[in-house]
Amino acid sequence: MKRITIALIGFIVALTGLWLLADTLPASTAGITFGAAFTQLTGILSIGMMSFATLMSIRPKWLEPTFDGLDKMYRLHKWLGIGGMAVGIVHWLTASGGGRGRPGAAVAGAAQGAAASAQNWLDTFHGPARGVGQPALFLLIALVAIALIKWIPYRFFAKTHILVAIAFLALAFHSVVLMKAAYWSQPIGWASAFIVLVGVVSALGSVLRRLGLRQQTNATVLSSTYYPELRVLETTLSVGDTWPGHEAGQFAFVTTDKWEGAHPYTIASAWHPQEKTIRFIAKELGDHTAKLRETFTPGKPAWLEGPHGRFAFDDGKLRQIWISAGIGITPFIAKMRERAMVAEEAVIDLFHTTANVSETALAKMRQDAAEANVRLHITVSSKDGKLNGEKIRALAPDWKEASVWFCGPAGFGGALRRDFTAAGLHAGDFHQELFQMR
Repeated sequence: MKRITIALIGFIVALTGLWLLADTLPASTAGITFGAAFTQLTGILSIGMMSFATLMSIRPKWLEPTFDGLDKMYRLHKWLGIGGMAVGIVHWLTASGGGRGRPGAAVAGAAQGAAASAQNWLDTFHGPARGVGQPALFLLIALVAIALIKWIPYRFFAKTHILVAIAFLALAFHSVVLMKAAYWSQPIGWASAFIVLVGVVSALGSVLRRLGLRQQTNATVLSSTYYPELRVLETTLSVGDTWPGHEAGQFAFVTTDKWEGAHPYTIASAWHPQEKTIRFIAKELGDHTAKLRETFTPGKPAWLEGPHGRFAFDDGKLRQIWISAGIGITPFIAKMRERAMVAEEAVIDLFHTTANVSETALAKMRQDAAEANVRLHITVSSKDGKLNGEKIRALAPDWKEASVWFCGPAGFGGALRRDFTAAGLHAGDFHQELFQMR
């Protein structure tokens, strides 16, 4: 979360700083001068955040190390989208109140040659650029609302979200044409041009990806095991040669129905290049997941994209504490199966809490833990009470020497993070998977 906050605030401050080098808000708030300047600033900030959010949406793997995984990048994408929309509304209100000004006027007598010709060419689009701004913003507001309202089915959200790229392209056109002409010869103009270009390329890439033009690995469902007490399905798929392999703790996007689209699933198996199989564990939670047993039937084709994520247990600590809740056990199962193949020095305690019990699933988990040399602690909340930091520290008294890895409900993870850091754990030693894609 710290990286997300730093990235978001740093981006806004950097753009504002560059704008201040080129322009300043007048001391007086009276008249059109203030409005015109403020409209330019809010427009730059809005399209900048939207461009950054659009880049995050295409899931660039090269950015995952910077933000500690795609799950964190999606959280940043969400707040950039909300922020860009909010500032865009302020921009629209300011412009509607007479603060639009005349962005092309400043170039007169200042630009020469090719620069003047380019500006004159942009000036011819002022009418269309003003015309698309409001409809595109209103469309974006509606699409962001669809993304944030969780009861709207994922299928509908996934299909409509492609329109975000269309709305962004219209707003990018609006911003480039109506930016103050004098900015183009200054750092704020150069930075804005680069940021918008990145956003435009990302938006076009997003459209092409959603139309099916993306790199995917073909797969086939081999087998499925259902655990009725947990409402959980464990599925094994064979994968094609284009699958690059994966690390324990990573996840992949899986498509079984082109109309439904891709869904993210944490990988629950170690990678065996000779076997070329991959395993997922998913819980029936409603909407798409309510039909898991119909979705993953033996022989059915599937398409994988990935792997993604940085929840890979590779912090170098020789003492680790793993904590999982419910379906959050998945990455730890993958890591235990990996440890069973390759001996590792790290001493591990795994604390798993569950509301429901499947003796078959628990037997498999105990076997995985024994083969991986992991000390397993099971908490059944209905009879043992809630798992908390105090109970964990009592069973792992050397916890201050360990790093903590958590996967489960975000609220539970946040509470544990606050509890452990208050007790003395370094904040950087608490790792949490933020597995929410909307």
